[in-house]
Amino acid sequence: MNQLLQYNNWTIEQHTWAPECEAEIQQQLTFSNGYICQTAHFEEYYSGAQRLCTFIDGIEHPILNISSISIRLHDERLDLATWQVHDFYRCLHKNQPALERHFTVTSPKGATLQVKTKRSLLPIKEAMLIEYEITSVNYAGPISFLAMLGSSEDKVDWYPLMNHIGQDYCWLWLQMHELRLQLCCAMSWKVLYNNVPLVQRPIKIEKQHTIGHSLITTIKPGDTCLLQKRVVIMDSRTHDKDQLINNATECLINL
Repeated sequence: MNQLLQYNNWTIEQHTWAPECEAEIQQQLTFSNGYICQTAHFEEYYSGAQRLCTFIDGIEHPILNISSISIRLHDERLDLATWQVHDFYRCLHKNQPALERHFTVTSPKGATLQVKTKRSLLPIKEAMLIEYEITSVNYAGPISFLAMLGSSEDKVDWYPLMNHIGQDYCWLWLQMHELRLQLCCAMSWKVLYNNVPLVQRPIKIEKQHTIGHSLITTIKPGDTCLLQKRVVIMDSRTHDKDQLINNATECLINL
């Protein structure tokens, strides 16, 4: 695995796609701003070996899947474990902190896409920006984007108290009874089509442990769609429980 990663002063780079080593590589590409900590799990759905690990300072249990994005073309779901992956590159910027990837993928039915992603922890310690860009190489047809917030693998430890889904934002309020800790995670998002914001009503996704939005558009070769997702996490150790939702949504609005 050491041969797959190039360690520099301010970066760790990977130039070869190696799914057999993915679970171990993800642990090496952990990044943090002192409050939010994440391993290098993918934003898009991935059916291969990985463990979702998003932590906040002082909590040993994984919290929410705050990075989750799902991409579909017709009846094909983007999945690096089953699609052909070419020109894979991943870089952890230790001084920002940020994690970026770019690669080309071809689906089992022959649709080819170029993908660029960047996940950045922002100066506000509770905030993260996720940018997910897709350019069609040869595909023409519908494409759907799902941006979600969901419980971690250890969701049995977290109990949803309340949620809200607006047109372009949502929040999820949970409690961990064992620690007597409450958590509010708020998310906003938008999609740009060839640098122009898409203005249409998204489909609201609401389940017990997962909320978010889905948007469908069409794409043709040469077109680019950029999904921008902003996330804020606040907990009841540093914020009043009665103000968690207000503080998280106000922070989200001001990003």
